[in-house]
Amino acid sequence: MARVDELAAPPLRGEVPLGAYRATLRRLWSVAKRNKLGTLGFVLVILILAVAVLSPVIKRYDENHQFQRPNPEFNPNANPLDIARNPNLGSPFILDRWQAPNWEHWLGTDQYGRDIYARIVVGARMAVIIGFGASLISVLSGTITGLISGYFGGRVDFFLQRVVDGVQAFPPLVLLLLLVSVLEEPNLTLTVVALGFLGWAYSTRVMRSVVLSVSASTFVEAARAAGAGPLRIMFRHVLPNVFATMVVIFSISIGIYILAEAGLSFLGLGPADQTTWGKMVNTGRNQLDSHPWEALFSGLAITLAVLAFNLAGDALRDELDPRLRGRT
Repeated sequence: MARVDELAAPPLRGEVPLGAYRATLRRLWSVAKRNKLGTLGFVLVILILAVAVLSPVIKRYDENHQFQRPNPEFNPNANPLDIARNPNLGSPFILDRWQAPNWEHWLGTDQYGRDIYARIVVGARMAVIIGFGASLISVLSGTITGLISGYFGGRVDFFLQRVVDGVQAFPPLVLLLLLVSVLEEPNLTLTVVALGFLGWAYSTRVMRSVVLSVSASTFVEAARAAGAGPLRIMFRHVLPNVFATMVVIFSISIGIYILAEAGLSFLGLGPADQTTWGKMVNTGRNQLDSHPWEALFSGLAITLAVLAFNLAGDALRDELDPRLRGRT
């Protein structure tokens, strides 16, 4: 006699069985229990991405709005000589600056009367754009260069690696200053491209070493013996086997580029027309002893973002590398 589950209608084409969802959830739960720091990293990454995406909704105020309050020293009858001695006498309103965290301004206000919470939220969007954009540029360009260099070898490999050596010979900070200072006011696009170019050399080196290992494999030799061309071998056989390395480099590089952009903005060379965490640290450091809120909260945001992407990248490396999988 047929069982009830055998009489049930088969799943439609393209429909994923419920058991597959349960198996995926069980695997994710197993990985989460095994790698608690990686789980913490992914939770923080999801939180940062949510803040970045929802920043226009949750920022509460315009990040550049300067709040004002009535000036108690205002005197409409003050003469010009008195106003020259005390400018507050001639202004009915003054900037509501250096406010401590309160119900109206959750993280306080800066020296220009701007809401720090709104600027932190908007800075999260800029950090995600810069981190993901620079990582995408460096990993894609580095993968293509490393694939060509490692597969063909010979003079092609020699030439490309000498170019990489030339780029890595410059100190990173000096090279960034040179690239970004091309324009008087660096914009967001230039910052992303400059950071991506800086990471191109590192990505090329890593991908070349992986491609060299994969190219010496038996299945690549078999494909070459079967008459497959170089492009087919590179993109059909070599590239899928280095994809895990690409993912790991991409995830770890995001935190590095967020930190690098913060350093540029701290030096006054970040995107001139955008609100970034590094620029907030630079602005708030002058009042760190008496009004530490801006530098403290923006520095904490940079720390959490870099920590989150580093932990997530390490967790991906542990899960994608068979030699590390299962270790705590």
